[in-house]
Amino acid sequence: MGRKIPGKKHRGVNDPEKQQAERLAKIKDKINAPPLNPEDQQVPRSLSRIIELKNRAKQGLFNKKQKKKEKSAQKPKISKGKPEKPLPKFERRPGESDWIFKRRMNRICQDVIRETAFEDKYNVDIKRNEDGEVEGVEKRPKDELQVLMKKVRKENKEAKTKKKKKKPRADSEPKLTKSQKWALKQAEKKRKKQLATDQDHSYLPQKEQIKFGEIVHAPPSLVAPRRVDKSQETPRPGQKQLLLKSIFANSENSSGTSNRPLHSTKSSVSNASKSINKKGKRKDLPHAMRRQLDKQQKEIIEAYKILKSKKIKTTN
Repeated sequence: MGRKIPGKKHRGVNDPEKQQAERLAKIKDKINAPPLNPEDQQVPRSLSRIIELKNRAKQGLFNKKQKKKEKSAQKPKISKGKPEKPLPKFERRPGESDWIFKRRMNRICQDVIRETAFEDKYNVDIKRNEDGEVEGVEKRPKDELQVLMKKVRKENKEAKTKKKKKKPRADSEPKLTKSQKWALKQAEKKRKKQLATDQDHSYLPQKEQIKFGEIVHAPPSLVAPRRVDKSQETPRPGQKQLLLKSIFANSENSSGTSNRPLHSTKSSVSNASKSINKKGKRKDLPHAMRRQLDKQQKEIIEAYKILKSKKIKTTN
């Protein structure tokens, strides 16, 4: 639907008779007016137009070819800087047939065309004598306007090249090639992709696919990932730096100053570690070995309690 065109606003109702009287007053001297002189009769406009066209036709103003000739005659001839060469005169020789004459004219025209092309290419003029033989070649004088235009073009070109070639700053970074830029872009893209995949794997839960009727006899064993930092890896049970190990090391270095129960616990632990095989389950071990392990465990607990009480006393 197009735009709504607002209508003309009517400011009240005008009298139609008054409007008609105003219109007639404007054209009362133009229509239905009596002639000024009854004896004179004005020539109609259509008749005056016919008379004018008749006169123009007599003068030949409707001939297009004649108009062009008149315009070309009126235009002044512009003299060129380079003088025109005299055209060759074609005269039929006695006894020369029509076909041979036309062929000779064509050959002369082609020679003139090639000669002018040679002169324009190397900017020279070929001089001939009256008989038409070549006397020599003369170089044309340089046109001042063309030399000036050539100089201006050269200056503009030099100015553009100066703008393009800017000296690089000493503190600026070295400019990279297209291949180097592409390699940096690919490395950054790969790094972002690896980071995204690592984050996704860390948050996504591992779902285990269990077949129908499958029986499980033990809990699943945790397998460490392939890429594990050894610095962050938790130490094994035998390699942990426990508090009791430091006690035994101190008792070894000291010469008799340590208490007797600590020395006895240390010797028992070392003997037990040498003789007892701790592989397998506890219930499968012999009765004597189990009793020895229980005794060793009690001694370690007592030593730990003594060490703890000493530490509390020193702090108080």
